[in-house]
Amino acid sequence: MNSLRHLLFAASSVLLGSTATAQRSTLSTELKTFSEQRIKHQKTLGLTLGSFALANIAVGAVAAGQTSGETKYFHKMNVYWNLVNLGIAGAGLLGSRKRNANSETLADAVRQHENMKQILLINAGLDVAYVVGGAYLRERAESHPDKADQLRGYGKSIMAQGGFLLAFDLVNYFIFKNRGDKQERLLLSAGQNGLGIVLPIR
Repeated sequence: MNSLRHLLFAASSVLLGSTATAQRSTLSTELKTFSEQRIKHQKTLGLTLGSFALANIAVGAVAAGQTSGETKYFHKMNVYWNLVNLGIAGAGLLGSRKRNANSETLADAVRQHENMKQILLINAGLDVAYVVGGAYLRERAESHPDKADQLRGYGKSIMAQGGFLLAFDLVNYFIFKNRGDKQERLLLSAGQNGLGIVLPIR
């Protein structure tokens, strides 16, 4: 009877070892895919924002020299605003290039995913503040006729830029959430429960 128990235990150990190796391999592949998708998305964010910024700077620089009054100030603010956007996009691209999907642990990948969602939500809140701030500048033009063109031009530009960024951040937040959260739950479930087994031996 003891021999039978030992034989069953040995067979179970071999099967469990094979299953554990297969599950670790699957988990590793899915984790790499999860990280690669996030890193690729971050690069896309940087490239999109950078391209938008460059286009605004080019158009704004030319238009500001060919227009006057409120329109001139609108284009000038577009240039100023997008110089900042270009810097943010560049920093984001540099950060994403330093990331390596092969070296990320499950904890790293989950933390980075959650951080990106938080950053996009915080940015969306700031974008709303930009739109409100732009509206405030336009309102102030009524009580400052000597600076009316400047205030209205700057205000319209900030509202337009804030509106674009709000849509940009919210769309990307929901992409991260809808795609990434499902993968995250599967990875956490596999990592926490995928290798657990109890073998009662009497």
